[in-house]
Amino acid sequence: MELAHVIDWSRDAIRLALLLSGPPLAVALVVGLLIGIGQTLTQLHEPVVAMVPRLAAVLLSVLVLLPWLISRWVTFTTELIVAIPGSL
Repeated sequence: MELAHVIDWSRDAIRLALLLSGPPLAVALVVGLLIGIGQTLTQLHEPVVAMVPRLAAVLLSVLVLLPWLISRWVTFTTELIVAIPGSL
């Protein structure tokens, strides 16, 4: 196994991790921003008020995106496993 293969696989794994975590993090950012604006306008600064809707939105986004997330993850894993014997 060459060092170049390991570096390429590591780079691909980091890209996949960023790709898979991007949509839920973006949802958390948008919902957190909207809740923060709402809290500022109403002067209600409770941490629970910000956490519960953000958690619910992230959970909902993960459930909606789950088929896509799993397919990307399985595709990456399959390609990695298939490539291992060729590099030994």
